[in-house]
Amino acid sequence: MTAYRVSFFNELTNSRGTLYKVCQRSVEIRTARTLDRAVEAAKKRFARLEHVGEWRLHARLFEVEPLAEAQDGVAPAADTTAARGAARIRRPSRK
Repeated sequence: MTAYRVSFFNELTNSRGTLYKVCQRSVEIRTARTLDRAVEAAKKRFARLEHVGEWRLHARLFEVEPLAEAQDGVAPAADTTAARGAARIRRPSRK
């Protein structure tokens, strides 16, 4: 099983029209069999923590980042550049 960090973002525009991506909250899922299960669990936890029924009410998109796991009591390396490069950005489906 793998651990993931799912970060939820809003897109905001400043007075000049520049678009910024602002993190609303990050949720760590410590054990998940698949990436999809981790994302669904994170969506539910985010909605519960934000006191809303649907996660899209407080965020427009999210990013998923796999987390390095400690093995045999040894902490994972501090360099997470490779893990960040592997993160995927998903936008909510339009229904």
